[in-house]
Amino acid sequence: MRPRLLDIVRCPACHARLELHAMAEERRPIADPAQQARCVGGPAAYEREVREGFLRCTGCPLVFPVVAGVPRLIRNAYEEYREFFWRNREALGELAGTEATLTRLGAVDPAIFDRRSNESFGRQWQEYQYGDRTWFKDDLALRKGEFLASMDLPEDGLQGRLLLDAGCGNGKLTASVAAYGAEVVGMDLSRSIERAAENAAANAGTDAPFIHFVQGNVLEPPFAPETFDHIHTSGVLHHTPDTWRAFDSFRALGKPGAHVYVQLYRVREPWVGIPNQVTRAVPTRLPVEVTWKLCWHLVPLHSLAVRAVARLRREETPITGANRRERAVSLFDNYSPPYQYRYRPHEVEAKFKAAGLEAVRDVTFENEARHMVAFVGRKPLPAAASSALGQAA
Repeated sequence: MRPRLLDIVRCPACHARLELHAMAEERRPIADPAQQARCVGGPAAYEREVREGFLRCTGCPLVFPVVAGVPRLIRNAYEEYREFFWRNREALGELAGTEATLTRLGAVDPAIFDRRSNESFGRQWQEYQYGDRTWFKDDLALRKGEFLASMDLPEDGLQGRLLLDAGCGNGKLTASVAAYGAEVVGMDLSRSIERAAENAAANAGTDAPFIHFVQGNVLEPPFAPETFDHIHTSGVLHHTPDTWRAFDSFRALGKPGAHVYVQLYRVREPWVGIPNQVTRAVPTRLPVEVTWKLCWHLVPLHSLAVRAVARLRREETPITGANRRERAVSLFDNYSPPYQYRYRPHEVEAKFKAAGLEAVRDVTFENEARHMVAFVGRKPLPAAASSALGQAA
């Protein structure tokens, strides 16, 4: 975690500022003048990286660990990282008398934090490798090339901007878009966020100081309102207990004029959708590890089915050439998460407009239209700014 994040993050419970206490840190000087110019407030806040420490809320008793360089900004951090708290109890101060308080304040509503979802996606990204081709959108060059179009931005639209990638998974896309000159914050609910940070550090080169990762919940995001210039979330909100509550939570994080992009599962044909719903009823209720093993053993049958459908449609899909682990990940992604909501384009468009977003567009690419629906909209500017822009035009 770089100190620069202190300008961006807030307590997810009370939204107060956080104080950083470092226990282990590294320093990576930024010598390139061009990179120094990208540093908001100067290079010092980007050169120092806290590998282990904690963040104390200035408004309530909650404390959040920094583990493997990633701040764990979830309300129930004490429960999830109890070993960290006791291992570092001297640095943290005596916990006696505060454990009950931390546990009480860290209690989360199941409508906000779903443990099964957390464990499921943590297991999925543990198996997924950075170079996998489990889905056709794993082609990083393709995803990066489509990114600006999906966000409805010009080629220089991310230069010097602060972008939130909510539900960043393995962090591949998060790290790649920093090359457009953006400062990017990737957030994910599960502990797999560690791997996203490791991947970015290994592959982002000189953009690495401008890529941050946070463990957080889209239903209770640990950021101040109107922080980000643009917001992106792909394939995430339909896996939360309440899609549109999550949408409202992170939409509020965008500044006036921010572009907000959401990609969701599309309602499938009845002959596909109904059997899928029925089949999911069992594995989503099994222990996560049992579901993973079940998916692993179902790979041969799944492969035959995929090849048969591909022949009928006279098309190729990347999964037909995937190895067994990649196919198992694809199955697990469908059969393990407890929530899997699907939407029609007109429903998503209506939600965007009801939220007050402007210039709402369907930006679903043809190569994903069978399975997904994607929209982008712009948060309105204040009336004075809108009037000035209109006069300038």
